[in-house]
Amino acid sequence: MIEGNNPVDIGKEQIRPHQKPIEDMLVAYDYKGAKRSLAELMSKVDKEEPYIMSNLERAMYLAVRESLQVFKVVADLVGKKVGLAERLVQVPIESIGTDARLLNLQDFTHAFASYAASKFAAKKIEEALVADGITGVKGENDVSKLELQCRGVDMQVMRRLVAPIYGILVDNLTAKEEDFSSPAEFALYIKQLYERYAELALQRKSAHPDLLPEVEKYQWRIMDDFLVLVGFEDKTIAKATVIQQKPVFQSITEQEIAGNRLAKLKTRRFVERLALYDPKKQMNPIMDLGGLAWTMLFDGPPGTGKSSIFRLAMTILDQRASQVGQPYHVFTIDQSIKDEYYGKTGKILLAKLAPANDPALLAMGIFDDIDLLTSTRDDAQGADNDINNIIMQFLDGVYTVRRGNVINFAASNKPTGVDEALRNRFNERLLIDGPVSAEDFADIAHIKLGKQIKYGLVKVPAGYTPFATQNERAKDGSWISNAASFISEKFSRPTGQTLLDFGHFMVELKKQNPLITGRSANAILEAVRDRSADFEIPGEWFEKRELFVDQPYERKLSMLKGLYRTITLDDLLEEAQRHAESEQRYSTKEADDQVTKGYNARVWDLQAEIKFHEEMLRREGNGDRSATLSHLQSLRQQLLDRTKAGDR
Repeated sequence: MIEGNNPVDIGKEQIRPHQKPIEDMLVAYDYKGAKRSLAELMSKVDKEEPYIMSNLERAMYLAVRESLQVFKVVADLVGKKVGLAERLVQVPIESIGTDARLLNLQDFTHAFASYAASKFAAKKIEEALVADGITGVKGENDVSKLELQCRGVDMQVMRRLVAPIYGILVDNLTAKEEDFSSPAEFALYIKQLYERYAELALQRKSAHPDLLPEVEKYQWRIMDDFLVLVGFEDKTIAKATVIQQKPVFQSITEQEIAGNRLAKLKTRRFVERLALYDPKKQMNPIMDLGGLAWTMLFDGPPGTGKSSIFRLAMTILDQRASQVGQPYHVFTIDQSIKDEYYGKTGKILLAKLAPANDPALLAMGIFDDIDLLTSTRDDAQGADNDINNIIMQFLDGVYTVRRGNVINFAASNKPTGVDEALRNRFNERLLIDGPVSAEDFADIAHIKLGKQIKYGLVKVPAGYTPFATQNERAKDGSWISNAASFISEKFSRPTGQTLLDFGHFMVELKKQNPLITGRSANAILEAVRDRSADFEIPGEWFEKRELFVDQPYERKLSMLKGLYRTITLDDLLEEAQRHAESEQRYSTKEADDQVTKGYNARVWDLQAEIKFHEEMLRREGNGDRSATLSHLQSLRQQLLDRTKAGDR
């Protein structure tokens, strides 16, 4: 194997010119005396929706079409490298089917192109099956009689590659007993077919030892490293491991975190609800009823407990996942994903996010210091733009299916440093202010001096019951009325009782703050669903599997439903007001930061100018210094005035 392989990039730009001629072939493929459209045939696999392609059917069609486009690009490149194009011109027309050298070059070129196209198609279909929630299932179709014919011109070989697909689809339509009962079964067959093609193409490798260096000295990077080949070897870097991964962290309890009561409560509730995920149904029953956040943003100064809340989330996940026997994965997104090579950062980030796509896992994402990881769109450049775009799309659900098996936490020391559009992707946004009461600070002393207290080395009486206030609740046992009571006093409640009254209220909020959008409404309604879910999951549900975990999905829904409270118009209005005030807090903080930044810059400029003129006076000695002195006195007065204004 030749080291230091030169890269050959094959992306969308390279395959695009071949899309139309290949689609022309696929929509009018001549099979058994009739013109057949692959898209139409595929859509009829699903008998319930014979005229509309499902996501899986569309993914299969694209996999077939794009694999042929990849075939054509690879065949053109290899043909030029081995001299196929040149030989085709040299050989007389009557000898094209018999010229040994030409046939040998065609066989090698099309074998490698078939290998690349087949590996690409099989991987694409596997990806589509996983996205559709189908994992660990193998097709049972017999593809042992499949043949790979590599001689002839490119279009002939491509037509032969897809012939079995048309054959099985047409037979499936006309046969009394169908071969496929669902699109998933058909997808497994197509995947098997392409895997077999790849095996057959690989078998041709030994027949062309003289030509192998022409493909082995290159790294064939197909569709942004989705497939990477060095000769006939697949060198694709696997995505993040999808086995259970226990993170290395120091466990922590709620009592060991002083203050931040609401953040602790919500974190515990959300993580425990995450553990209710039903791997057989591949859905969390909480998703039907509400009360499980997809994203949470903690903002507050350094040292207020954001990292401790992350540890609490991991501690609870480890405990509850172990109790229900569910594997989990914690992935951390931080500045370590940034790579010196532009373009690689995005790929590293996508690989890190990959566990969120696995329906067999519980997944927890932690975006630490997200204000340092990302940039505002005005400031972002190169890789930062990739990070912003990928994270925003991920938080919007583009790279995963929301099944209730994933939760994402983020922390920021400076929330105004987070792009406004990115910030709005977080359903829950909580201010982490750390310890605020005398009991909070006393509890910190009790935690840090715990061992000394245990061994009698501290002779200071507590004067209170340690940790008694760390789990404070409102009188009715909930956090909601306590957290929302201040809101209800700040707006004039509409007299109506309908959803339209909520709509009118949203319009009024939007007039006050144009940042209130449809995404804001979604966040508000998620918060309302969370308020309806003001309950704790009974601990025995985790401790005794038969009580909940092993129950049928519908029974789980019924058990949960009894824990919820009904939603009222007041809930809608109060959460709308809370969201609007949250947006206003961010806007005001950002404006204040900009004013402070400008003020400090002006003060520093004055100080620098004063120092400059003082130095000029020193250098001028006993000469005429009246002008400099006068200007210096004016600058000092300006600085004094600005300092007084800043104090006010």
